[in-house]
Amino acid sequence: MREARRELARRSLAEFAKQAWHVLEPGTELKWGWVLDAICEHLEAVTAGDIRRLLMNVPPGSMKSLLTGVIWPAWEWGPRGMATMRYLGTAHKQELAIRDNMKCRRLIQSAWYQNNWRIILVSDQNAKTKFENDSTGFREAMAFTSMTGSRGDRVILDDPHSVDDANSVANLMAGVTTFREALPSRVNNDQSAIVIVMQRLNEADVSSVAIDLGYEHLMVPMRFEPNRSRMTCIGWTDPRTVDGELMFPERFPEEQVQELEQTMGSYAV
Repeated sequence: MREARRELARRSLAEFAKQAWHVLEPGTELKWGWVLDAICEHLEAVTAGDIRRLLMNVPPGSMKSLLTGVIWPAWEWGPRGMATMRYLGTAHKQELAIRDNMKCRRLIQSAWYQNNWRIILVSDQNAKTKFENDSTGFREAMAFTSMTGSRGDRVILDDPHSVDDANSVANLMAGVTTFREALPSRVNNDQSAIVIVMQRLNEADVSSVAIDLGYEHLMVPMRFEPNRSRMTCIGWTDPRTVDGELMFPERFPEEQVQELEQTMGSYAV
């Protein structure tokens, strides 16, 4: 049974996420939906080398940070046998980047993970901002607007703008400039990947620039919009068919979404 579960986790990021959930959120029931499968499938395509530049626009609360910045690196290191991979995780606030760094480290150091995939973290580089394994793979956290020093095989950009930044022309443009000029120099080589996961906050945000640059784009709005639905390069399309159909009713039921829409206003929605 154990070997069968290990093999399922090796084959599927989604399966690994489900198995790892009890370590990351022991007091919370896991609610799984097709949008989480979509995120996992596109991250798997990055692992396979089929996508090197990926933008995922998903509403907040959809596990996008946990799947992308915490579970995916642990999956590549352990089940996929890619312990030499190096990750840079960045967000508009360093505290958010450190949060996911610590969650990833906690998952890797858990008894469950170590019993299945023996990844040894070296004692001289095992801090909350950076930890390294004995195969020279590491995961490092830094603030988006001060990306210097390290380079990675995976650069994970999680919500580069805060809400306040998105409403300030100067701050918004500073984030876009960092994305254009600093972030591309943080990759190791032409095989390295950049993954952006964010909610849209402004029509001129980093997402807009990434789309113009040709990033593969996974877009999952809270409510289905048929005229905006597109197939991605791996053949994925939004499974919804009815205009206005909810993305994840098990997680965000109609009543809650309506309340959010009324509070946020049409532009934010």
